[in-house]
Amino acid sequence: MEIAGIKIDELDFEDIGSWPAILRWIVIAVACGATIFLGYLLDWSDKIVSLSAAQDKETAIRILFSDTQLQVSNLETYKSEVKEVEKNLNKLTEQLPSKNEEAGLLEDISQEAVSNGLQLVTIRPGKQENKGFYQENPIELTVTGNANGFGAFVSKVSNMNRIVTFHDFSIKKNDTGGKGALMMVVVAKTYWATGKR
Repeated sequence: MEIAGIKIDELDFEDIGSWPAILRWIVIAVACGATIFLGYLLDWSDKIVSLSAAQDKETAIRILFSDTQLQVSNLETYKSEVKEVEKNLNKLTEQLPSKNEEAGLLEDISQEAVSNGLQLVTIRPGKQENKGFYQENPIELTVTGNANGFGAFVSKVSNMNRIVTFHDFSIKKNDTGGKGALMMVVVAKTYWATGKR
């Protein structure tokens, strides 16, 4: 076999320095390539994986730093928002009556029903639930009257200076013969301050 006019079987592998320049460069290139390939397999591949992991960690730390810097730069805004939320919470908490005001609140609800042309048929207190700094008391109300009276009643009660919410509405034709063509059964939830906060 010949390469560039040189017979490979005539070459002395113990005296590579006497070979033609082109063959010496080929041997050097192959030796360098093999060294780089073996170096990659034996040593550099682990370091490349470590470098990639370190670069990923650096990216994550930069993102975290950027987020933290944004939060710190908005700290005063957050503080003012917390003060506003506390102010609103205090305002709402003041709307929670103490337990000794329960009778007065029930009387106000009854008066709103009567003033809107409704007849209060039944009031059934439900099971009270402690929710931390307030207590939730459900009361099932059955009232008779007309649709306009129901709407006005719900509107007036929701605008009272104490918190009362209505749940589980049921309006049907009044078959009991009481005042009004319709009967509404609704759960009114009242809330009482427990003093814990």
